[in-house]
Amino acid sequence: MDAQNNRFLEGFSPSGRDCLVSYMVQQDLAPGDYLFREGDTANGVCLVLKGQVEIVKVAGTSEKVLGCFDEGDYFGEVAVLDGYGRSTDARARVEASIATIPSAVLFEVLDKEPVALTLGLFQNVLNHLRRTNDLFVQEVVRKEKLSLVGEMASSLMHDLRNPIAGIHLASDLITMNHTDDETVHCCNNIRLQCDRVVAMAGELLEFSRGESKLDLNQTDTGAFLKQYITLNEEYFRTTGIKFSMEADPAPIEIDSMRLLRLLQNLVSNAVDALGTKSGGHIDVRARVTDGIFYLKVRDNGPGIPDAVKDRIFEPFVTHGKKGGTGLGMAIAKSVVKSHRGTIAFITAAGEGTEFIVRLPQNSTCDAIPED
Repeated sequence: MDAQNNRFLEGFSPSGRDCLVSYMVQQDLAPGDYLFREGDTANGVCLVLKGQVEIVKVAGTSEKVLGCFDEGDYFGEVAVLDGYGRSTDARARVEASIATIPSAVLFEVLDKEPVALTLGLFQNVLNHLRRTNDLFVQEVVRKEKLSLVGEMASSLMHDLRNPIAGIHLASDLITMNHTDDETVHCCNNIRLQCDRVVAMAGELLEFSRGESKLDLNQTDTGAFLKQYITLNEEYFRTTGIKFSMEADPAPIEIDSMRLLRLLQNLVSNAVDALGTKSGGHIDVRARVTDGIFYLKVRDNGPGIPDAVKDRIFEPFVTHGKKGGTGLGMAIAKSVVKSHRGTIAFITAAGEGTEFIVRLPQNSTCDAIPED
């Protein structure tokens, strides 16, 4: 994009615009490169000539993306005008080209331009501050909700331990006295389901604290999918939906319990989306290609509504579910991220949705970069 066409330059006189362009400093960024970090001196207004730049606020070990600027946008004017330096990080989401107008040059040109132009610039700054304030309020509310979730999960963990231990012990005693295959199979399922309950409570507690502690174990795609099927056979029968599940056998290193929970979330969301639709179908596939473990869940439902498409992985975002908490997909994203992988989806109205999880095959493989 030609810098002359950037929105920031709208309203400047031809001579003022030419002056600003002549002093611009252009910089190319690779995905993940930082243009500036919080606390840096505000050396100018940044114009996006190509690509995308995200504005990031870091708090402790977590970060929040406050916004994203595309080709033709500009940012950084607030820090330039107030003189207090950068209040956030700016990072290239994809390959980007940025032109920076030095602060001193901007002030010199503004001093010669009509007052109306300066007032318009300040109006844009105020609008930016209002949007930032709204994001701040949303973040405070989100943290308060997560704090309450954490307290609830902590209480659940405390209250569940004794009854779960009792159920475990009872299933062990049954197995000792009844060694037939059916009884042993049922008792093994009882113990595994108990472990899932405890793991889900623990996962919820960790998520509320912004933590994720993996228990990686060696398994294979077939065994993982077989375990999921075994745990959900009764659930499948009650949905009235046709399921097809297939795994190309390959070794993988994962936290099985967390991946089972993730798969359960994706499948149950697909079931909810299909509702009572005749001919509903859900397809689950697991395979490994070039060191990447692919887990895909596809349905032929109505597709993801536009209202939640862009926020589907955010906490407390839900749509069309009577008992939904809005945490399932946020936790799924956290699980995938802790495995150094990615999760994405393809959706179309009336045609269905496919979620695609990509994880390193094992701990020696490279992390999966975001698309």
